[in-house]
Amino acid sequence: MTNKEIIQKDLDDIYLGNLFTVETDLTLPKEGRGGSIFTWVSGFKNILSDEGKVTRPRPGSGNRIVSLTVTAGLDGVCLEKSFEVTVLEQPPRLSIVEVLPVILEIAMGEEYRLPTCVIVKKEAGVFGTVPVKWKDIPNFTSLEPGIYTVEGEALINRPDLIPEARISVLEKIEKPAQLNHVQKVQGFSLGEVKLLPGHFNDNRLRFEEFLLTCNDDQFLYNFRRASGLDPKDAPPMTGWDSPDGNLRGHTTGHYLSGLALAFAGGRENKERFKRKIDYMIDSLEECQNSLEVSGEYSPGFLSAYSEEQFNKLEEYEVYPKIWAPYYTLHKIMAGLLDCYEYGGNPKALVIAEKLGLWVHARLSKLPHAQLNKMWSMYIAGEYGGMNEVMARLFKISKKPEYIESAAFFENEKLFIPMAHNINTLCDIHANQHVPQIVGAFEVFRQTGDNRCYDIARNFWHFATDAHIFSLGGIGEGEMFKEPNSIAAYLTDKTAESCVSYNMLKLTGMLFQYDPNSNYMDYYERTLFNHIAGNGDPLGPTGGSTYFMPLLPGGKKSFDIQGNSCCHGTGLESHVKYQESIYFKQGNILYVNLYIPSIAEWKEKGIRIKQTGDFLKEQRTLFEIEGSGDLELRFRIPSWLNGKAVIKLNSFEIDYTMQEGYAGIRAGFKTGDIIEINFPFGFRLERAPDDPSIACLYYGPLVMVIEDERADFIELKIPGEDLSSIRQTGDLEFSFEGHKLIPLFLANNAPYHAYFKVSPV
Repeated sequence: MTNKEIIQKDLDDIYLGNLFTVETDLTLPKEGRGGSIFTWVSGFKNILSDEGKVTRPRPGSGNRIVSLTVTAGLDGVCLEKSFEVTVLEQPPRLSIVEVLPVILEIAMGEEYRLPTCVIVKKEAGVFGTVPVKWKDIPNFTSLEPGIYTVEGEALINRPDLIPEARISVLEKIEKPAQLNHVQKVQGFSLGEVKLLPGHFNDNRLRFEEFLLTCNDDQFLYNFRRASGLDPKDAPPMTGWDSPDGNLRGHTTGHYLSGLALAFAGGRENKERFKRKIDYMIDSLEECQNSLEVSGEYSPGFLSAYSEEQFNKLEEYEVYPKIWAPYYTLHKIMAGLLDCYEYGGNPKALVIAEKLGLWVHARLSKLPHAQLNKMWSMYIAGEYGGMNEVMARLFKISKKPEYIESAAFFENEKLFIPMAHNINTLCDIHANQHVPQIVGAFEVFRQTGDNRCYDIARNFWHFATDAHIFSLGGIGEGEMFKEPNSIAAYLTDKTAESCVSYNMLKLTGMLFQYDPNSNYMDYYERTLFNHIAGNGDPLGPTGGSTYFMPLLPGGKKSFDIQGNSCCHGTGLESHVKYQESIYFKQGNILYVNLYIPSIAEWKEKGIRIKQTGDFLKEQRTLFEIEGSGDLELRFRIPSWLNGKAVIKLNSFEIDYTMQEGYAGIRAGFKTGDIIEINFPFGFRLERAPDDPSIACLYYGPLVMVIEDERADFIELKIPGEDLSSIRQTGDLEFSFEGHKLIPLFLANNAPYHAYFKVSPV
């Protein structure tokens, strides 16, 4: 290799971690593996020094984007590479004004463990949690009936606010009967629903093509390297999955899931997907066996790095010195289980079971307080949905170690306030916690623990009622912000795609137990406006947006080589659109989403074909093949501008409404056609924290104006009157001299998704 080639490779190998949301100092390497000497220069030294020291901007001053340039030199030859670093502002310093007491009732002789945190109320009505240490805890098993108070210590700036636990010891507790939450509807398998031509199918085909072009050995590179096996001349992974990265291996887990989902739901290339699945699983089995045979690792361990990060987490090492080892493990285990359940590979289950026993052996030795301190740590303790994957393992194998392990991941900092229906989401990392809630719901499904159901339901309502942007996405700079604060956080780091991916997963799970259209109204909003528009439309690159910018003049960018978390979930999102279009319950079919598709209702011998361009034509058609006495329930969207008109075989019919669905009962037969007309309309949705800032919808779609200016565009809308908007093309409109298009189609130019509007 020439010096120039060596330098270029050294530059390509630089790993700095997540530069989208920087909060801590960066470790800037001084030289490359090939011998290049690195010199770093920051474009804003007060925020990010040339040595990597980070000074976060003051609260309220906004994030800072800093250019960081490295010059690499070797024997007189020099090359440069630039990075864009977003340093997050400091969170608001809200003083604590109250510590809520812990209220417990226990039966005499019952053992009980006091929580590791308490709920606090802050200024502006914001709630949070703080760790607590309890003093002089009595032995409750030996106490007579009565009321006992235990004081605690918490690290807060109010010495007069003393945490208290008030424990009522009773002779006997009559537990009230809990509502027995039962699953009311079932989904169709991915293979039972076929997408028809349209935007969603185009996305699916593009991402399936990308998955088929991927080099399997590249995704195995870090695993083979960690297990002492030959990487087979494969190129190393890049970005967050680079050989020096602390998150390496996570994208491989998403890749496994993407392959399995594409195999299960696709009609084309099934044999090719199956070969890739089997090759990946055979290779990972070889890696797992090699790690165990080496004698250097505990039995069952499998990762793209050693056990060191797990050891350091138990010593409370902080991010970015370690980076979420259980998060990465969750992606690997979820990918393995997907390859078993969707990809038909029994060996994948064997590997996952061994890994699950490794988790149990490790965590069962740790005390409860240590586990909770680990899970409360910012990003270092991020564990994805480990509770979900362990509950899934239990569902399949019924081994008690797996459901016991799921309980090890109960994060009291999140679960306790959610169980008490108190919103403590402000300033917590969004995607660190949404998967934990998904996991809590899966634990409920496997154990019947209604508390876990309540935790998931309460969280969903907090998130969707007070924290979503126009497109359904959540968070700014990866963080939940104050409830109902939207206008204050319109930046280039809004709506992380991973969060929407996990919120849709949670929404679909809740809907199965409570088939109410509110869940699917949110699902439609987020799928149509965020997920449908976050994939690179220019080719099969696998690129996805990390954030969906909502500031004036924001522009999408697609992560192609960075292997970020959102790149990983993107490998799954676009090959499983079928999963929530239809649900079934006895003789009832729920139609949730208006996406061209065919549902094979095998147990009824019925085939339902959905056609028509819902978004462009404001209508959709359903053609029946087969016969039977059925009830079809069509979701009537909450945004409807008038009354939906439903016709059966060209005749308008009356329908009954139930929980947001129009129900039609009939003895259907082959050839029956149902037509539904949905009158779209334009409407404003004002930001709750600043009504002069609003977004514009057309039916379910967020509409944007393509414009690069950095100031808000002002729209003159007297009395909310939008009647002067004129259609100029398919999903194109003109208003006050501006062209309006849907956000999901705004891919190549800066746009405005929020506007200045007239006062109410």
